[in-house]
Amino acid sequence: MSISLKEPVEDRALAAGGALDEHHRRCPLCRGALDLRADGHRCLACGRAFPRTTDGQNDFRLAPDESVRLELEYRPRRYDRPIDLAARRERACAERRNSFSGPVPWHLTRDQISYIPEARPGEIALDLGCGGGIHRPVLRALGYRYHGVDYQGDAATDLVDAHTLPFADGVFDLVMAIALLEHIAQPFAVLREAQRVLRPGRRLIGTVAFLEPFHDNSFFHFSPLGVSNTLETCGFIVEDVLAIHGWNVVRAQLEMGFERAPLPRSVPNLLSRPFVALLETYGLIGRLFARDKSRHARDTIHARHAGAFFYVARKP
Repeated sequence: MSISLKEPVEDRALAAGGALDEHHRRCPLCRGALDLRADGHRCLACGRAFPRTTDGQNDFRLAPDESVRLELEYRPRRYDRPIDLAARRERACAERRNSFSGPVPWHLTRDQISYIPEARPGEIALDLGCGGGIHRPVLRALGYRYHGVDYQGDAATDLVDAHTLPFADGVFDLVMAIALLEHIAQPFAVLREAQRVLRPGRRLIGTVAFLEPFHDNSFFHFSPLGVSNTLETCGFIVEDVLAIHGWNVVRAQLEMGFERAPLPRSVPNLLSRPFVALLETYGLIGRLFARDKSRHARDTIHARHAGAFFYVARKP
């Protein structure tokens, strides 16, 4: 991992609309077409107005007294038998998808970036929960037109609620959701929205907390099976679920669990290593006595003490 890459607010906000044309936007309440006005947008179907902030951002967030019906399709699974899932240790993508060699921002690794396909001319990436916009340089270097959204913050072009996105179907060629799902009240709804706004055959790439301390508004922490099941339920084909290398439960607890006594990042990393080595040794010994060794493969031991997972999924 590397340091954050900062850009001027006026470049990050892109108040005129970011990478999207106006016909790409829809009302987050009723999916009606939007009329662009001097002070923001108005839905031509339901009449709901969406203002523009003083910083020039489009504000598509819903009011507390508004509601949207979020439908979910449930497909029964057999819970009386083990569900196979190979959550491997993080590694570079087996196929060469890009030639990125630039700085790696915080919250990503070079191995994770290797899973992002290089863009073809005109393709758009949605940075869902963009935070400070630190992924913008990577996505632009890979050839994408960048569109960042978040619930708050001056780096976002659009202020949105991720449960109901203000975009038409099939607009984006990549959706990035880094460290997002643990902070979402209804992750199934958010992933259904991510699947809806993706073009067929395109990918969702993200990370999600597992054995991290609860932080900010932390609703859900996902096991590898939880990641896979949630993605599949929302219509994705799961390609990879990887335990993030170096981000283990001990390091996560030391680095994130003691806000009143912050330590340099190198210290928790160093202190966690003997504990992780002990956990992995214990896991390998346990594997000798396991009845089903396929479920305790050497490559999946890291998933048992991972702080977070990296996932790659594709829309059919």
